[in-house]
Amino acid sequence: AEVSKDHPVVISDFIEGAVEIEFDGVAKDGEIIAAAIHEHIENAGVHSGDATLVLPPQDLTAYQMERVRDASRKIAKRLNITGPVNIQFVAKGTDVMCIECNVRASRSFPFVSKTMGVDYIEAATKAIVGYDTSDMNLPTLETRNRPSNYVGVKAPMFSFTRLRGSDP
Repeated sequence: AEVSKDHPVVISDFIEGAVEIEFDGVAKDGEIIAAAIHEHIENAGVHSGDATLVLPPQDLTAYQMERVRDASRKIAKRLNITGPVNIQFVAKGTDVMCIECNVRASRSFPFVSKTMGVDYIEAATKAIVGYDTSDMNLPTLETRNRPSNYVGVKAPMFSFTRLRGSDP
């Protein structure tokens, strides 16, 4: 095979022992108005749609959380996002790197909404059409310990019984 502009090659670097962190939020004119940071239970490398998620994070350091907050704020501002956004990070020690940014609602939006007690899709819709969200009690990047009296866990559900010959 030939490598060229018409036939590009993508090379990925796997970081052993790293954790994946996700930011789900809503922005309006580049400013984050709703935020949630959750962590994957599995090491980095498991697709986020198949990962087990925990909110609020249990094993991230304060430094890692602050790096995610800072990067999310900068990304939303630089892209001038209005609406839903999902940003994925990989962290190992003090290295926290953005690996993906999706300007759309992710599959974890319903989990985040239920766990945080606020409808992120409603907030995103209001932001997009210019409606006020001040009455929604949205968690911001500065919000700490929400939820405070429980931990939300999203586990993947695989339909192995529907896939003839599969080995769960």
